[in-house]
Amino acid sequence: MVTITNFRDIGGIKNKEGKQVKKDVFLRSGELSSLTKDDEQRLETKYRVGKIIDLRSEAEVEERPDMSVPKAEYIHIDILEDIQDEGASIGDFVKIGSPEKSASYMEKLYSDIALNTISQKGYNKFFEEILALPKQESILFHCFAGKDRTGIAALLVLETLDVPREAIYTDYLLTNDLRKKENAMILEQAKKAELEEANLEALHVALNVDSSYLDRFYQTVEKQYGDVSTYLKQAIGIDKLTREALNKRFVE
Repeated sequence: MVTITNFRDIGGIKNKEGKQVKKDVFLRSGELSSLTKDDEQRLETKYRVGKIIDLRSEAEVEERPDMSVPKAEYIHIDILEDIQDEGASIGDFVKIGSPEKSASYMEKLYSDIALNTISQKGYNKFFEEILALPKQESILFHCFAGKDRTGIAALLVLETLDVPREAIYTDYLLTNDLRKKENAMILEQAKKAELEEANLEALHVALNVDSSYLDRFYQTVEKQYGDVSTYLKQAIGIDKLTREALNKRFVE
C-alpha cells in the first residue's frame, strides 16, 4: 500500500496444529487519513474490505479522520478512552521526556490496556464485529501507527486462533521494518520543531515496538487471570464455543 503505513495481512500464519489463518480476512495498519484513489480501490476490490475498525481516540479521529473506502462500514472503538494521562499519539510520545521513561511508559500502557475495563469492552466489540463479518469480506483494524492498540488486537485474534506465541511476536515486530520511512519523517519534523535531544530520543523509542511491551502484556494477563485462555473468556468475552466458531471459520 502506497499511502497506508504498517499495512499487512496477518493471514497465512500457521497455528499450533499446522493449519493457517485465512488470508485476506484480517488486515492491520496505521491510520487511513491520506488514502490515494488507487489504495481505496485496492482495499475495495483486492481485499473486499467490509469493515474498518478505528481504535484511535476521539481527538485523533477529529484531527486526522479516516478517508472512506467504498462499501466499507466504519466503526470507531476508542481503546484508550478510560486510560488517564496515557495515550499513543505523537503528542503523547513527545511529552515523555527521556528514552528510559519512554520504554517504561510503553510497558505501563500495555499493562493498563490489558486490565482496563473499557479497553477490554472495546476489544470485545472488535470481536463482535469479526463474528458478524459477512463471508467473502475482510476487516481492517488500525490505530494511529498500527503498532500498540492494533498490535494487541492482532495478538488477541492470533491467540484466539491458537497461533504460537513466537509467531505472534514475529508479526508484532514487523512494525519496526514497516514504519522505518514514516518514523524517519516524524523524527525529522520533530528536529525542525527544535525539540530537546532527550525528547527526540524518547520519541524514537516510542515510535518503535519492542518485545518487552508484549512481555509486559502477557505477564499482566497471566498474573491477573492465570492464563490467556481465561483472559479471553473473562475479559474479552471469548468463551470456548465462540473460540471454536472463530477457528472453524477463519482457520484452514
